[in-house]
Amino acid sequence: MGRSLSTAARIGAAVAVALVLVHLTAEATGAQDLSTVSQWTLMPALAGVVLAATRRPRGRLVTWVLVALGFSWLGDLVPSLVADDLSFLVMVGFFLLAQVAYVVAFAPAVRRSVLHRRRLLVLPYAAVLVTLVALCAPHAGSLLVPVCVYGAMLTAMAVLATGLGRVAAVGGAVFLVSDALIALEAFVPSWDLAGQGFWVMLTYTVGQGLLAAAVVRHDATEGRTPEQQPSGDDVVAPV
Repeated sequence: MGRSLSTAARIGAAVAVALVLVHLTAEATGAQDLSTVSQWTLMPALAGVVLAATRRPRGRLVTWVLVALGFSWLGDLVPSLVADDLSFLVMVGFFLLAQVAYVVAFAPAVRRSVLHRRRLLVLPYAAVLVTLVALCAPHAGSLLVPVCVYGAMLTAMAVLATGLGRVAAVGGAVFLVSDALIALEAFVPSWDLAGQGFWVMLTYTVGQGLLAAAVVRHDATEGRTPEQQPSGDDVVAPV
């Protein structure tokens, strides 16, 4: 068993869940001002949980995940503070940096990921990326290259996340769904999902939360003896 969460981490997790529920309620009810302000609190709260639940000195994985959460927070915050014609580009820019940070964080686990252990499972990720680009390309215009770059980095994050186990694998996949919904709304005129904002934020918060939980779990098990470490079947997750 890994270390149990500290009291501070448990309180932080409860606060983070409460903030997510407030935000999702605001999205569902159309309370735009509350939705905007509550969104600014989500990633700082999650980062606080990661800080409270991990040990000092924090290693590469935890550090880079905190960087990713920081860029995600900027992606949530800054677009609402700039002109409307810049907000989407600013959001994509900060979330691209967040994906880069996640890729750097998860890269050392590549040999435990589906890339090395279950390569056939890479095909669904590739299919999602190709399909998404194909749907967005006709209307992406000058943003086609940035869309492709972001999509590739997002997919790489989701694939590499499988190296941290099932929880991270699901988190990466759900995060991929969240950003796919954003891309479809932005570039596919016929796309019309009822409650779009709610579903985007539900998948976003669940995806980020699962990734954070997997990182906390990994940090808690780092001090185990080799006999106590999870087996390969526990580490690599089918998606």
